[in-house]
Amino acid sequence: MAMSNRLMIDGSYRDRITLGSGERVCLRLVRPSDKVAMQRAFAELSAPSRYKRFFGAKQDLTEADLRYFTETDGWDHFALGAVAVNEDGSEGDGLGVARCIRLADDTECAEVAITVIDRMQGRGIGRALLERLVTAAVERGITRFRFECLAHNLEMQNLLKKVCRVVETRSDGEIMVAETDLPRQLPMNTPSVPEQLFNFYELFRAMAIHSVDLQMSLSRAAMKRSMGSTLVGAGMLKHFKRPSLFRPR
Repeated sequence: MAMSNRLMIDGSYRDRITLGSGERVCLRLVRPSDKVAMQRAFAELSAPSRYKRFFGAKQDLTEADLRYFTETDGWDHFALGAVAVNEDGSEGDGLGVARCIRLADDTECAEVAITVIDRMQGRGIGRALLERLVTAAVERGITRFRFECLAHNLEMQNLLKKVCRVVETRSDGEIMVAETDLPRQLPMNTPSVPEQLFNFYELFRAMAIHSVDLQMSLSRAAMKRSMGSTLVGAGMLKHFKRPSLFRPR
């Protein structure tokens, strides 16, 4: 796959956007210094949002969690944040995060998670993050995304099945896992990366039409292991020896 010598979305990347509701948002890579902002954003997630995200109750983020979520290498573990822009142009509250982690045994596939705080859901932040996450992933040699969501989240399940051009799904009754291909190469000379990705990837259009902000989960299996318990009845997960989007290193 042909790739530019310089990444379009790297540590220097900044993109300020204005939402349809008027709020200004800065999209940039997550930094180690974002731990406090991430803890505050987590506190704004409702219990249902936390359940969708973590596949269970999650009361707070530990120091180990915060290190894992903010101290990424930018290549195998990539995290992009959405931050409010204050009236004076300074950064405000954290609003959302999209991340992908390359699978250890399938280096062209990455597991994806996207979360937007409740009061900002449905305004396009999830879509904006996902658009840029695809760009970053393709630049880093990733050709497929793996999504997970709760099987009883029927809206998300039907949406993924409807709009993913190349998709493989599995379910054990609790979790749905879907894989979809990414564009193999990005046109590097277009003025608007998000717009050209919008044309590439039908999922973005569906998200706009249905006003769906993806609430993709973290790995339930890894979470169970991190709590010292055994995952039962998840035969479809036993084949996936993947890194955890949740479990601290």
